[in-house]
Amino acid sequence: MRFFAFLSIFILFLNANENTFKSISSDFTQIIKSAENDTIKYSGNFRAMNEGDNNFALWNYKTPITKIIYFINNDVIILEPDLEQAVMTTINEMPDISRILNEASAANKQTNKAVTVNISEVDYAISFKNGTPVKIAYTDTLDNKIEILLQNTLLNVNIDKLTFRINIPSSYDTVRY
Repeated sequence: MRFFAFLSIFILFLNANENTFKSISSDFTQIIKSAENDTIKYSGNFRAMNEGDNNFALWNYKTPITKIIYFINNDVIILEPDLEQAVMTTINEMPDISRILNEASAANKQTNKAVTVNISEVDYAISFKNGTPVKIAYTDTLDNKIEILLQNTLLNVNIDKLTFRINIPSSYDTVRY
């Protein structure tokens, strides 16, 4: 579930400001520190774009496990190659923070300071550098401290819509929630 909270923010980034976030491509490192001080680090890359009323995102987790997550509007498909499994679900509630992110983006183009936004009772500190998001930090509902560092981030790049075509191998088990 931690994936969904964070990933929905980036889908909302695409809606935040029509002139700023039509698409985003980035490498990421996600560090999760549990309440018991256990730490796990994920890394990979993602691409996301807004096409009118449609939002698309593709997340490739490369380490320590391989996982591919597709977001197409409110539909989520998670491919887990190690388990030969595809999980299909939907996100029923996407928080509406477009106004907040629009203001945060405008402010940070000039100050590059972190801005905190609150979504579903979770505070997200979003840091920018030259108008580009570089870090998101928050504590989730399970008291995990999460920090996502973004590297090699490109805004408003052309992303082929075929990038978001889902190909579930026939050998995979499919689970629907």
